[in-house]
Amino acid sequence: MSIDSALYTRLAGFAGLAALVSTRIYPPPVPQNATYPLVTYQQISGIRGYVYSNQSGWVRARYQIDSYATTPTAARALAEQVRLALSIYKGTSDGVVIDLITIVDETKFYEDDTKLHRISHDYMVDYRETCPA
Repeated sequence: MSIDSALYTRLAGFAGLAALVSTRIYPPPVPQNATYPLVTYQQISGIRGYVYSNQSGWVRARYQIDSYATTPTAARALAEQVRLALSIYKGTSDGVVIDLITIVDETKFYEDDTKLHRISHDYMVDYRETCPA
């Protein structure tokens, strides 16, 4: 499985977050006529480790997770559940071994065109992937 599906599985399976968004967790773009609140996720950058000219299987990826809601209070509650689901998480999700997820940034926005409140978190996700032989 992929790290994207592993993160989706972790977020969708976290009870506090699921209570707020059900399965409204998407990679961009958000579907037209989406129901809010919802969460989006996307990889921003990533590096792979190498050992003696071979891939080590270790990856560090930066993910942006955005929490969208119609009120600032709802956006904050949603972002808090995302943080609880991901920050300092270690384990196996959807067959991917995740060594550690840490939060590295938080930004709050009000999007005037959509009238939505958004809290954006950046996470560093350290995980292992299968390397080609």
